[in-house]
Amino acid sequence: EISYESHGKNYYAIGFKNDAGGYELRSEYFKGSSSPKGITLIDNGAKKMAVFEGFFNFLSYQSLHQKSEQPHRDFLILNSVSFLDRAKPIMMGQKGVHLFLDRDTTGQNCTRKILALGNQFKDESHLYQTHKDLNDWVMHIGQSQKLGLRQEL
Repeated sequence: EISYESHGKNYYAIGFKNDAGGYELRSEYFKGSSSPKGITLIDNGAKKMAVFEGFFNFLSYQSLHQKSEQPHRDFLILNSVSFLDRAKPIMMGQKGVHLFLDRDTTGQNCTRKILALGNQFKDESHLYQTHKDLNDWVMHIGQSQKLGLRQEL
């Protein structure tokens, strides 16, 4: 939990630290970040990686695996697609990169750019093609569908 002040008022939000030392901030009323803004890499020493645009998509992925053994992966949260160029060298060092980017125009354009970099990249957004992102999909599916998906991811 992060407490912060804005315009003389005190607020709090969930804070997710990025690698630059800032935080991604989320609450019921606020979606933003503190400075500096940057990517978040969770390096587990794996040869494969899952890439997300934001933290809630990463947390949704984790919730799908909370009661089963999770594949051994590193995780990269972009925190903004504007950090794609900064993230490319990290992704290029992986043998397999699973992309869980948003289904909007920006996310899909970003996915196409990454897929053009090589065969080690795989677009996983087909799994939630009727929703805006993985988090939106997880919030709207039934528990039985979640259990089946764990095996695919």
